[in-house]
Amino acid sequence: MRVILPLLLLFSLSGFSQTINIIPNPSKIEIKDGFLNFKQGLSIKTYGEDVELTGIARLFGNTLFGSKAWKVPESKDRAKLIILHILYPQSDPLTDESYSIRVFPDSVLIQSHSYRGLFYGCQSATQLFINSVLTNEVPCMEITDTPQYAYRGMHLDVCRHFFSTDVVKQYLDLMAQLKLNVFHWHLTDDQGWRIEIKKYPRLTEVGGWSTQKDGFKTGGYYTQKEIKEIVAYAAERFITVIPEIELPGHSSAAIAAYPFLSCTPNEAKTVPTTWGIKKDIYCPSDSTFSFLKDVLDEVCTLFPGKYIHLGGDEAPKDAWKKSSVAQALMQREHLKNEEELQHYFLKKMEDYLATKGKRCIGWGEIVKGGLSDSVLVMSWLNKKAGVKAIAHGNQVIMTPRVFCYFDYPQNISDKKPAWWMLYLGVHKVYSFNPMANSIPGEKRKLVLGGQANVWTEYITDEKRLHHQIMPRLSAMAEALWSKHKNFADFQERMNNSAVLK
Repeated sequence: MRVILPLLLLFSLSGFSQTINIIPNPSKIEIKDGFLNFKQGLSIKTYGEDVELTGIARLFGNTLFGSKAWKVPESKDRAKLIILHILYPQSDPLTDESYSIRVFPDSVLIQSHSYRGLFYGCQSATQLFINSVLTNEVPCMEITDTPQYAYRGMHLDVCRHFFSTDVVKQYLDLMAQLKLNVFHWHLTDDQGWRIEIKKYPRLTEVGGWSTQKDGFKTGGYYTQKEIKEIVAYAAERFITVIPEIELPGHSSAAIAAYPFLSCTPNEAKTVPTTWGIKKDIYCPSDSTFSFLKDVLDEVCTLFPGKYIHLGGDEAPKDAWKKSSVAQALMQREHLKNEEELQHYFLKKMEDYLATKGKRCIGWGEIVKGGLSDSVLVMSWLNKKAGVKAIAHGNQVIMTPRVFCYFDYPQNISDKKPAWWMLYLGVHKVYSFNPMANSIPGEKRKLVLGGQANVWTEYITDEKRLHHQIMPRLSAMAEALWSKHKNFADFQERMNNSAVLK
Protein backbone atom coordinates (compact mmCIF):
# COMPACT_ATOMS: atom_id res chain seq x y z
CA MET A 1 0.00 0.00 0.00
CA ARG A 2 1.40 3.39 -0.99
CA VAL A 3 0.23 6.91 -0.22
CA ILE A 4 2.14 9.96 -1.46
CA LEU A 5 2.60 13.07 0.68
CA PRO A 6 1.70 16.22 -1.29
CA LEU A 7 4.42 18.78 -1.51
CA LEU A 8 1.95 21.65 -1.39
CA LEU A 9 0.59 20.43 1.95
CA LEU A 10 4.08 19.99 3.32
CA PHE A 11 5.01 23.61 2.64
CA SER A 12 1.73 24.86 4.11
CA LEU A 13 2.46 23.36 7.54
CA SER A 14 4.19 25.42 10.19
CA GLY A 15 6.31 24.75 13.24
CA PHE A 16 9.87 23.46 13.04
CA SER A 17 12.81 22.72 15.26
CA GLN A 18 16.10 20.92 14.77
CA THR A 19 15.34 19.08 18.02
CA ILE A 20 13.35 15.85 17.92
CA ASN A 21 9.96 17.15 19.00
CA ILE A 22 8.09 13.96 19.83
CA ILE A 23 5.55 13.83 22.67
CA PRO A 24 5.52 11.72 24.75
CA ASN A 25 9.31 11.58 24.84
CA PRO A 26 10.62 8.25 23.48
CA SER A 27 12.74 5.98 25.67
CA LYS A 28 15.84 6.39 23.49
CA ILE A 29 16.81 8.50 20.48
CA GLU A 30 20.20 7.91 18.87
CA ILE A 31 21.19 10.41 16.16
CA LYS A 32 23.21 8.96 13.27
CA ASP A 33 25.27 10.54 10.49
CA GLY A 34 23.39 11.92 7.50
CA PHE A 35 19.88 13.16 6.71
CA LEU A 36 16.75 11.97 4.97
CA ASN A 37 15.48 14.63 2.59
CA PHE A 38 11.79 14.27 1.73
CA LYS A 39 11.42 17.28 -0.57
CA GLN A 40 10.16 14.95 -3.29
CA GLY A 41 7.52 13.47 -1.03
CA LEU A 42 6.95 10.40 1.12
CA SER A 43 5.38 7.07 0.34
CA ILE A 44 3.97 4.60 2.89
CA LYS A 45 4.49 0.91 2.18
CA THR A 46 3.40 -2.06 4.28
CA TYR A 47 5.51 -5.18 4.60
CA GLY A 48 2.49 -7.47 4.18
CA GLU A 49 -1.09 -6.95 3.08
CA ASP A 50 -3.25 -8.06 6.03
CA VAL A 51 -6.26 -5.95 7.03
CA GLU A 52 -4.80 -4.69 10.32
CA LEU A 53 -1.57 -3.55 8.70
CA THR A 54 -3.23 -1.76 5.81
CA GLY A 55 -5.68 -0.15 8.26
CA ILE A 56 -2.79 1.28 10.29
CA ALA A 57 -1.18 2.56 7.09
CA ARG A 58 -4.43 4.22 6.02
CA LEU A 59 -4.82 6.02 9.35
CA PHE A 60 -1.14 6.96 9.29
CA GLY A 61 -1.55 8.49 5.86
CA ASN A 62 -4.73 10.34 6.83
CA THR A 63 -3.12 11.81 9.93
CA LEU A 64 0.18 12.69 8.29
CA PHE A 65 -1.20 14.07 5.08
CA GLY A 66 -4.40 15.68 6.30
CA SER A 67 -7.99 15.00 5.31
CA LYS A 68 -7.86 16.89 2.00
CA ALA A 69 -7.24 15.06 -1.26
CA TRP A 70 -3.54 15.31 -1.87
CA LYS A 71 -1.72 15.97 -5.10
CA VAL A 72 0.69 13.25 -6.17
CA PRO A 73 4.21 14.55 -6.94
CA GLU A 74 5.28 14.27 -10.55
CA SER A 75 7.94 11.67 -9.77
CA LYS A 76 6.75 8.87 -7.49
CA ASP A 77 10.08 7.12 -7.83
CA ARG A 78 11.88 9.89 -5.97
CA ALA A 79 9.52 9.82 -2.95
CA LYS A 80 11.15 8.35 0.14
CA LEU A 81 9.62 5.16 1.52
CA ILE A 82 8.22 4.71 5.04
CA ILE A 83 8.01 0.96 5.56
CA LEU A 84 5.71 -0.56 8.19
CA HIS A 85 6.81 -3.99 9.39
CA ILE A 86 5.45 -6.39 12.03
CA LEU A 87 8.09 -8.54 13.74
CA TYR A 88 7.49 -11.91 15.38
CA PRO A 89 4.77 -11.37 18.05
CA GLN A 90 5.48 -11.15 21.77
CA SER A 91 2.92 -11.40 24.55
CA ASP A 92 4.09 -9.10 27.37
CA PRO A 93 1.59 -6.18 27.68
CA LEU A 94 4.24 -3.45 27.86
CA THR A 95 6.53 -4.97 25.24
CA ASP A 96 3.43 -5.35 23.08
CA GLU A 97 3.27 -1.56 22.86
CA SER A 98 6.94 -1.06 22.02
CA TYR A 99 8.19 0.08 18.63
CA SER A 100 11.30 1.25 16.83
CA ILE A 101 11.88 3.80 14.10
CA ARG A 102 15.03 3.79 11.96
CA VAL A 103 15.61 6.72 9.65
CA PHE A 104 18.06 6.12 6.77
CA PRO A 105 19.05 8.57 4.00
CA ASP A 106 16.67 6.87 1.57
CA SER A 107 13.92 5.34 3.76
CA VAL A 108 12.26 4.97 7.14
CA LEU A 109 11.57 1.62 8.82
CA ILE A 110 8.91 1.43 11.57
CA GLN A 111 8.80 -1.92 13.35
CA SER A 112 6.98 -3.53 16.25
CA HIS A 113 6.03 -6.93 17.59
CA SER A 114 2.37 -5.88 17.53
CA TYR A 115 -0.11 -3.83 15.55
CA ARG A 116 -0.61 -1.59 18.58
CA GLY A 117 3.10 -0.86 18.84
CA LEU A 118 3.31 -0.21 15.12
CA PHE A 119 0.44 2.26 15.42
CA TYR A 120 2.31 4.14 18.16
CA GLY A 121 5.42 4.21 15.99
CA CYS A 122 3.34 5.86 13.27
CA GLN A 123 2.19 8.54 15.74
CA SER A 124 5.81 9.39 16.57
CA ALA A 125 6.73 9.42 12.87
CA THR A 126 3.85 11.78 12.14
CA GLN A 127 5.19 14.29 14.64
CA LEU A 128 8.74 13.80 13.39
CA PHE A 129 7.88 14.69 9.79
CA ILE A 130 5.28 17.41 10.34
CA ASN A 131 7.66 19.21 12.70
CA SER A 132 10.32 19.16 9.97
CA VAL A 133 8.38 20.43 6.98
CA LEU A 134 10.17 23.76 6.59
CA THR A 135 13.49 22.06 5.82
CA ASN A 136 12.02 18.83 4.40
CA GLU A 137 14.68 16.79 6.12
CA VAL A 138 15.21 14.85 9.33
CA PRO A 139 18.48 13.50 10.69
CA CYS A 140 19.15 9.81 10.39
CA MET A 141 18.38 8.24 13.75
CA GLU A 142 17.18 5.21 15.64
CA ILE A 143 14.27 5.50 18.09
CA THR A 144 13.38 2.71 20.50
CA ASP A 145 10.38 3.24 22.71
CA THR A 146 8.18 1.47 25.26
CA PRO A 147 5.62 2.83 27.75
CA GLN A 148 6.08 3.03 31.49
CA TYR A 149 2.44 2.14 32.34
CA ALA A 150 -0.03 -0.18 30.66
CA TYR A 151 -3.10 1.94 31.55
CA ARG A 152 -2.94 5.49 30.15
CA GLY A 153 -6.42 6.90 30.41
CA MET A 154 -8.53 9.92 29.59
CA HIS A 155 -12.02 10.51 30.97
CA LEU A 156 -14.90 12.59 29.64
CA ASP A 157 -18.12 13.47 31.46
CA VAL A 158 -20.89 13.91 28.89
CA CYS A 159 -23.66 14.06 31.51
CA ARG A 160 -23.34 17.58 32.91
CA HIS A 161 -22.97 18.87 29.34
CA PHE A 162 -23.54 16.70 26.30
CA PHE A 163 -20.99 16.47 23.47
CA SER A 164 -21.68 15.19 19.97
CA THR A 165 -20.15 12.09 18.41
CA ASP A 166 -17.94 14.34 16.25
CA VAL A 167 -16.46 15.95 19.36
CA VAL A 168 -15.91 12.54 20.95
CA LYS A 169 -14.09 11.37 17.81
CA GLN A 170 -11.84 14.44 17.89
CA TYR A 171 -11.14 13.64 21.54
CA LEU A 172 -10.13 10.11 20.54
CA ASP A 173 -7.91 11.43 17.72
CA LEU A 174 -6.02 13.58 20.19
CA MET A 175 -5.67 10.66 22.59
CA ALA A 176 -4.30 8.47 19.80
CA GLN A 177 -1.69 11.06 18.81
CA LEU A 178 -0.44 10.99 22.41
CA LYS A 179 -0.52 7.18 22.75
CA LEU A 180 -3.25 7.20 25.39
CA ASN A 181 -5.05 3.88 25.28
CA VAL A 182 -8.18 4.01 27.53
CA PHE A 183 -11.21 6.24 27.08
CA HIS A 184 -13.32 6.34 30.27
CA TRP A 185 -16.75 7.47 29.07
CA HIS A 186 -18.91 8.83 31.91
CA LEU A 187 -22.36 8.12 30.46
CA THR A 188 -24.79 8.37 33.38
CA ASP A 189 -25.14 10.82 36.26
CA ASP A 190 -27.66 12.97 38.10
CA GLN A 191 -27.90 15.53 35.29
CA GLY A 192 -28.28 13.16 32.37
CA TRP A 193 -28.53 9.57 31.10
CA ARG A 194 -26.67 9.50 27.78
CA ILE A 195 -26.81 5.88 26.55
CA GLU A 196 -29.81 4.37 24.79
CA ILE A 197 -31.18 1.30 26.59
CA LYS A 198 -33.84 -0.29 24.43
CA LYS A 199 -35.62 -2.09 27.27
CA TYR A 200 -36.02 1.18 29.19
CA PRO A 201 -36.68 3.96 26.64
CA ARG A 202 -37.59 6.54 29.29
CA LEU A 203 -33.95 6.59 30.42
CA THR A 204 -33.17 8.77 27.41
CA GLU A 205 -36.66 10.14 26.69
CA VAL A 206 -36.87 11.59 30.21
CA GLY A 207 -33.44 11.12 31.79
CA GLY A 208 -31.56 12.46 28.79
CA TRP A 209 -33.03 15.96 29.08
CA SER A 210 -33.47 18.70 31.65
CA THR A 211 -35.46 21.93 31.71
CA GLN A 212 -33.52 25.01 32.76
CA LYS A 213 -34.92 27.92 34.79
CA ASP A 214 -35.68 29.87 31.61
CA GLY A 215 -37.71 26.93 30.29
CA PHE A 216 -35.04 25.92 27.76
CA LYS A 217 -34.67 22.17 27.36
CA THR A 218 -31.11 20.84 27.10
CA GLY A 219 -29.48 17.44 26.85
CA GLY A 220 -29.02 14.62 24.39
CA TYR A 221 -27.94 11.01 24.23
CA TYR A 222 -26.11 8.49 22.07
CA THR A 223 -28.08 5.88 20.18
CA GLN A 224 -26.77 2.33 20.30
CA LYS A 225 -25.74 2.75 16.67
CA GLU A 226 -23.67 5.81 17.62
CA ILE A 227 -22.16 3.97 20.59
CA LYS A 228 -21.02 1.13 18.31
CA GLU A 229 -19.59 3.68 15.88
CA ILE A 230 -17.55 5.36 18.63
CA VAL A 231 -16.31 2.02 20.01
CA ALA A 232 -15.20 0.92 16.52
CA TYR A 233 -13.55 4.30 15.89
CA ALA A 234 -11.63 3.97 19.15
CA ALA A 235 -10.61 0.37 18.43
CA GLU A 236 -9.07 1.43 15.11
CA ARG A 237 -6.85 3.73 17.19
CA PHE A 238 -6.09 1.03 19.76
CA ILE A 239 -8.15 2.75 22.44
CA THR A 240 -10.34 0.70 24.76
CA VAL A 241 -13.62 2.36 25.75
CA ILE A 242 -14.70 1.83 29.36
CA PRO A 243 -18.31 2.93 29.96
CA GLU A 244 -19.37 4.18 33.37
CA ILE A 245 -22.85 3.38 34.64
CA GLU A 246 -23.04 5.14 38.01
CA LEU A 247 -24.47 3.37 41.05
CA PRO A 248 -25.83 3.58 43.67
CA GLY A 249 -25.43 7.38 43.77
CA HIS A 250 -25.40 9.97 40.96
CA SER A 251 -28.57 8.28 39.70
CA SER A 252 -31.17 11.08 39.70
CA ALA A 253 -31.69 11.04 35.92
CA ALA A 254 -32.55 7.32 35.96
CA ILE A 255 -34.81 7.80 38.99
CA ALA A 256 -36.63 10.68 37.25
CA ALA A 257 -37.32 8.29 34.36
CA TYR A 258 -38.30 5.35 36.57
CA PRO A 259 -39.26 6.46 40.13
CA PHE A 260 -39.58 2.84 41.36
CA LEU A 261 -35.75 2.86 41.53
CA SER A 262 -35.90 5.28 44.48
CA CYS A 263 -36.53 4.55 48.15
CA THR A 264 -39.23 7.30 47.94
CA PRO A 265 -40.98 6.44 44.65
CA ASN A 266 -44.10 8.51 45.40
CA GLU A 267 -42.26 11.81 45.61
CA ALA A 268 -41.94 14.05 42.53
CA LYS A 269 -38.79 13.33 40.49
CA THR A 270 -37.04 15.56 37.96
CA VAL A 271 -33.66 15.60 36.25
CA PRO A 272 -31.52 18.06 38.26
CA THR A 273 -30.17 21.21 36.63
CA THR A 274 -27.80 22.02 39.49
CA TRP A 275 -24.53 20.39 40.49
CA GLY A 276 -23.53 18.79 43.77
CA ILE A 277 -24.25 15.53 45.55
CA LYS A 278 -27.89 14.40 45.46
CA LYS A 279 -29.42 12.38 48.31
CA ASP A 280 -31.86 10.38 46.17
CA ILE A 281 -29.97 7.21 45.21
CA TYR A 282 -30.91 3.75 43.96
CA CYS A 283 -32.93 1.75 46.48
CA PRO A 284 -31.37 -1.71 47.12
CA SER A 285 -34.54 -3.54 46.09
CA ASP A 286 -35.08 -6.58 43.90
CA SER A 287 -36.68 -4.38 41.23
CA THR A 288 -33.61 -2.09 41.19
CA PHE A 289 -31.24 -5.05 40.88
CA SER A 290 -33.33 -6.47 38.02
CA PHE A 291 -33.32 -3.09 36.29
CA LEU A 292 -29.53 -2.73 36.58
CA LYS A 293 -28.93 -6.26 35.30
CA ASP A 294 -31.08 -5.48 32.26
CA VAL A 295 -29.12 -2.27 31.67
CA LEU A 296 -25.78 -4.05 32.02
CA ASP A 297 -26.93 -6.72 29.56
CA GLU A 298 -27.19 -4.08 26.85
CA VAL A 299 -24.06 -2.23 27.98
CA CYS A 300 -21.97 -5.41 27.83
CA THR A 301 -23.19 -6.06 24.31
CA LEU A 302 -22.19 -2.57 23.17
CA PHE A 303 -18.72 -2.50 24.78
CA PRO A 304 -16.44 -5.46 23.99
CA GLY A 305 -13.69 -4.43 26.45
CA LYS A 306 -13.27 -6.38 29.68
CA TYR A 307 -13.98 -3.47 32.07
CA ILE A 308 -17.22 -1.76 33.12
CA HIS A 309 -17.01 1.17 35.55
CA LEU A 310 -19.81 1.15 38.15
CA GLY A 311 -19.01 4.39 39.98
CA GLY A 312 -19.59 4.00 43.71
CA ASP A 313 -18.59 7.54 44.65
CA GLU A 314 -20.45 10.27 46.53
CA ALA A 315 -23.44 8.15 47.52
CA PRO A 316 -25.04 9.62 50.69
CA LYS A 317 -26.86 7.00 52.72
CA ASP A 318 -29.66 9.18 54.17
CA ALA A 319 -32.33 7.49 52.04
CA TRP A 320 -31.14 4.00 53.01
CA LYS A 321 -31.18 4.85 56.71
CA LYS A 322 -34.87 5.77 56.40
CA SER A 323 -35.81 2.95 54.02
CA SER A 324 -37.53 -0.15 55.39
CA VAL A 325 -36.35 -2.04 52.29
CA ALA A 326 -32.71 -1.14 52.86
CA GLN A 327 -32.82 -1.79 56.60
CA ALA A 328 -34.51 -5.16 56.12
CA LEU A 329 -31.84 -6.16 53.62
CA MET A 330 -29.08 -5.14 56.03
CA GLN A 331 -30.63 -7.26 58.77
CA ARG A 332 -31.15 -10.25 56.49
CA GLU A 333 -27.56 -10.14 55.16
CA HIS A 334 -26.02 -9.31 58.58
CA LEU A 335 -24.55 -6.02 57.35
CA LYS A 336 -23.18 -3.74 60.06
CA ASN A 337 -23.81 -0.39 58.36
CA GLU A 338 -24.79 1.34 55.13
CA GLU A 339 -21.21 1.28 53.81
CA GLU A 340 -21.33 -2.52 53.95
CA LEU A 341 -24.69 -2.31 52.20
CA GLN A 342 -23.05 -0.36 49.38
CA HIS A 343 -20.39 -3.07 49.13
CA TYR A 344 -23.17 -5.68 48.96
CA PHE A 345 -24.89 -3.62 46.24
CA LEU A 346 -21.71 -3.26 44.19
CA LYS A 347 -20.69 -6.89 44.70
CA LYS A 348 -24.06 -8.07 43.41
CA MET A 349 -23.50 -6.15 40.17
CA GLU A 350 -19.84 -7.14 40.02
CA ASP A 351 -20.75 -10.83 40.26
CA TYR A 352 -23.31 -10.38 37.50
CA LEU A 353 -20.71 -8.75 35.26
CA ALA A 354 -18.36 -11.66 35.95
CA THR A 355 -20.90 -14.03 34.38
CA LYS A 356 -20.45 -12.02 31.20
CA GLY A 357 -16.65 -12.07 31.35
CA LYS A 358 -16.37 -8.47 32.58
CA ARG A 359 -14.48 -6.89 35.47
CA CYS A 360 -15.71 -4.00 37.59
CA ILE A 361 -13.97 -0.69 38.28
CA GLY A 362 -15.11 1.60 41.08
CA TRP A 363 -14.13 4.99 42.49
CA GLY A 364 -12.04 5.14 45.67
CA GLU A 365 -14.99 5.25 48.09
CA ILE A 366 -15.70 1.57 47.44
CA VAL A 367 -12.85 0.61 49.80
CA LYS A 368 -14.94 1.74 52.81
CA GLY A 369 -17.40 -1.15 53.03
CA GLY A 370 -15.07 -3.96 51.97
CA LEU A 371 -13.39 -5.04 48.73
CA SER A 372 -13.83 -8.11 46.58
CA ASP A 373 -10.62 -9.54 45.16
CA SER A 374 -11.30 -8.77 41.50
CA VAL A 375 -12.54 -5.16 41.57
CA LEU A 376 -10.21 -2.41 40.31
CA VAL A 377 -10.06 0.76 42.40
CA MET A 378 -9.80 4.18 40.75
CA SER A 379 -8.34 6.45 43.44
CA TRP A 380 -9.42 10.08 42.90
CA LEU A 381 -9.59 12.08 46.15
CA ASN A 382 -5.91 11.30 46.68
CA LYS A 383 -3.79 8.16 46.59
CA LYS A 384 -4.96 6.82 49.97
CA ALA A 385 -7.80 4.66 48.66
CA GLY A 386 -5.43 3.22 46.07
CA VAL A 387 -2.82 2.42 48.69
CA LYS A 388 -5.46 0.70 50.85
CA ALA A 389 -6.67 -1.32 47.86
CA ILE A 390 -3.11 -2.38 47.01
CA ALA A 391 -2.59 -3.56 50.60
CA HIS A 392 -5.66 -5.75 50.04
CA GLY A 393 -4.11 -7.06 46.81
CA ASN A 394 -6.31 -5.20 44.30
CA GLN A 395 -5.16 -3.53 41.12
CA VAL A 396 -5.54 0.25 41.05
CA ILE A 397 -5.61 3.21 38.68
CA MET A 398 -4.38 6.46 40.16
CA THR A 399 -6.17 9.68 39.24
CA PRO A 400 -5.75 12.06 42.23
CA ARG A 401 -7.58 15.31 41.61
CA VAL A 402 -4.63 17.56 42.52
CA PHE A 403 -2.78 16.19 39.46
CA CYS A 404 -5.45 14.80 37.16
CA TYR A 405 -8.62 16.94 37.16
CA PHE A 406 -8.62 18.97 33.96
CA ASP A 407 -11.86 20.73 34.82
CA TYR A 408 -9.74 22.70 37.32
CA PRO A 409 -8.47 26.03 35.90
CA GLN A 410 -4.96 25.97 34.45
CA ASN A 411 -3.87 29.14 36.25
CA ILE A 412 -5.17 31.75 38.68
CA SER A 413 -6.35 34.12 35.94
CA ASP A 414 -8.26 31.41 34.06
CA LYS A 415 -12.04 31.67 33.95
CA LYS A 416 -13.59 29.71 36.81
CA PRO A 417 -16.45 29.81 39.33
CA ALA A 418 -15.77 32.47 41.96
CA TRP A 419 -15.57 29.87 44.74
CA TRP A 420 -13.08 27.64 42.93
CA MET A 421 -9.77 28.12 44.72
CA LEU A 422 -7.85 25.19 43.22
CA TYR A 423 -6.00 25.39 39.92
CA LEU A 424 -3.84 22.89 38.10
CA GLY A 425 -0.91 24.05 35.99
CA VAL A 426 0.95 22.10 33.31
CA HIS A 427 4.02 21.68 35.52
CA LYS A 428 1.90 20.05 38.24
CA VAL A 429 0.36 17.64 35.75
CA TYR A 430 3.80 16.80 34.36
CA SER A 431 5.02 15.90 37.85
CA PHE A 432 2.29 13.28 38.31
CA ASN A 433 3.61 9.89 39.39
CA PRO A 434 0.97 7.16 39.85
CA MET A 435 3.17 5.41 42.39
CA ALA A 436 2.93 6.31 46.08
CA ASN A 437 5.93 6.21 48.42
CA SER A 438 4.07 3.91 50.79
CA ILE A 439 3.63 1.15 48.19
CA PRO A 440 6.18 -1.64 48.80
CA GLY A 441 8.25 -2.72 45.82
CA GLU A 442 6.68 -6.16 45.42
CA LYS A 443 3.21 -4.60 45.11
CA ARG A 444 4.00 -1.74 42.75
CA LYS A 445 2.97 -3.91 39.82
CA LEU A 446 -0.62 -3.54 41.07
CA VAL A 447 -0.57 0.11 39.92
CA LEU A 448 -1.77 -0.23 36.33
CA GLY A 449 -1.30 3.45 35.53
CA GLY A 450 -3.13 6.73 35.68
CA GLN A 451 -5.84 8.83 34.11
CA ALA A 452 -6.82 12.46 33.51
CA ASN A 453 -10.44 13.37 34.23
CA VAL A 454 -12.65 16.03 32.66
CA TRP A 455 -15.86 16.85 34.55
CA THR A 456 -18.03 19.23 32.59
CA GLU A 457 -20.17 21.21 35.04
CA TYR A 458 -18.55 24.40 33.71
CA ILE A 459 -17.42 23.17 30.29
CA THR A 460 -20.28 23.95 27.94
CA ASP A 461 -18.83 23.67 24.44
CA GLU A 462 -16.09 22.18 22.29
CA LYS A 463 -13.90 25.29 22.37
CA ARG A 464 -13.86 25.36 26.16
CA LEU A 465 -13.24 21.62 26.29
CA HIS A 466 -10.11 21.95 24.15
CA HIS A 467 -8.94 24.90 26.26
CA GLN A 468 -9.22 22.78 29.40
CA ILE A 469 -7.34 19.73 28.15
CA MET A 470 -4.47 21.27 26.16
CA PRO A 471 -1.55 21.42 26.76
CA ARG A 472 -2.16 19.51 29.99
CA LEU A 473 -3.09 16.33 28.13
CA SER A 474 0.35 16.27 26.50
CA ALA A 475 1.93 16.60 29.94
CA MET A 476 -0.20 13.75 31.29
CA ALA A 477 0.63 11.54 28.32
CA GLU A 478 4.35 12.02 28.89
CA ALA A 479 3.99 11.48 32.65
CA LEU A 480 2.40 8.08 31.98
CA TRP A 481 4.50 6.99 29.00
CA SER A 482 8.04 8.25 29.55
CA LYS A 483 10.46 7.04 32.23
CA HIS A 484 12.92 9.89 31.74
CA LYS A 485 11.26 13.28 32.12
CA ASN A 486 12.49 16.87 32.09
CA PHE A 487 9.92 19.67 32.21
CA ALA A 488 12.11 22.30 30.50
CA ASP A 489 12.77 19.89 27.64
CA PHE A 490 9.04 19.08 27.46
CA GLN A 491 8.20 22.79 27.21
CA GLU A 492 10.67 23.25 24.37
CA ARG A 493 9.22 20.33 22.46
CA MET A 494 5.68 21.64 23.00
CA ASN A 495 6.66 25.13 21.83
CA ASN A 496 8.23 23.69 18.67
CA SER A 497 5.45 21.25 17.89
CA ALA A 498 3.30 21.86 14.83
CA VAL A 499 1.04 18.96 15.83
CA LEU A 500 0.20 19.51 19.51
CA LYS A 501 -0.65 22.87 21.05
